[in-house]
Amino acid sequence: MKKLTSKLKRNKPAKKPERITNATVAEHRERILAGARKFAYPIQYTRQQLVLIATGIGLAVVLLFVAFSWYQLYRAQTTGQFFYRITQLVPLPVAKVDDELVRYSDYLLEYRSNETYLTTVENIDKNSKEDGVQEQFDYIRVQAMQKAVANTYAQKIANERGIEITDDQVTAAIERTRRVNSSQEISEAAYNRTLEQYYGQSPDEGRYVMKQSLLRQEVSYAIDERAQSVADAVEKRISAANGDSAVDFEKLAADMQGEYAEVQQATSGWVRENNPDGGIAAAAAALDKGQVAGPIKPFSGDGYYFIQLIDRNQNGEINYAHIKVPLLVFAEQVAALQQDGKIEHYIAMPDVQPQLQSDDEN
Repeated sequence: MKKLTSKLKRNKPAKKPERITNATVAEHRERILAGARKFAYPIQYTRQQLVLIATGIGLAVVLLFVAFSWYQLYRAQTTGQFFYRITQLVPLPVAKVDDELVRYSDYLLEYRSNETYLTTVENIDKNSKEDGVQEQFDYIRVQAMQKAVANTYAQKIANERGIEITDDQVTAAIERTRRVNSSQEISEAAYNRTLEQYYGQSPDEGRYVMKQSLLRQEVSYAIDERAQSVADAVEKRISAANGDSAVDFEKLAADMQGEYAEVQQATSGWVRENNPDGGIAAAAAALDKGQVAGPIKPFSGDGYYFIQLIDRNQNGEINYAHIKVPLLVFAEQVAALQQDGKIEHYIAMPDVQPQLQSDDEN
């Protein structure tokens, strides 16, 4: 039986492979590819899963980071370098004034500058439990918010009125700040080093702060028509006195105060000719005794000044009187917005109410 079976197998012709021709090559290729697809589909399915999983993890990480950053900025109110840089990259709002959003980075720049000054120059420990320490940091927190709000509102008015501050104006203002007196000036490197050590500001941040200050000054002068008219009235009184040397400055000041309650009058006492008062002392030092000058817009940008040199001594000191017509409208408008509920803070503020300082005090 085995021999018969073996013989039959030997006699069975072997199956010859099909011959591939031009007519059958497409069919043959499809048959080969079909056999391979059962191995390709599971790999493709796994790749799609990996992409979905990776995308999901990435989104989860982003959402967690966003949530963490939101908590740190809007609840914990972290003021560290890392989150400050985030607010510089992403224009997050910290408040709203008259429908204009206040950038969180502007608020942090002001706060961190004052914080650096307190901790490095005044040597105050931010974490100290001593009486009054936390109140100081609460004070500068509210002050920084007020200034950021005021700067944003000033920018809104500037946009409406076409007021701009050029790079040349910023450079000139910084050069005035660097000038100790008419013959001495600190170097740019020393100035930048002071900014870094005392206020934690880079040169670019210092220029940005200066530009905001100049813009707020220009806006304050532009919108205060009342101060302009009072200054014009003072100037006419001086012109009517037949020469600067004939002006009875004290009587003039008293008369003006009787007509315009906001007008202020004072004397400086003996001060150095290069007294850092926004350029008023320097202007007075250029006068002869009894001579009057004005109106002067000091670097502080807080009003119009008329000055009269009273006397000078051999020690390089001068004594002068001044009449000041203060700028009030801008501060009044900001206060009115606060009263009308048009200023909204997105972070909690301590219950202190500092007054917005003039620029020569910052």
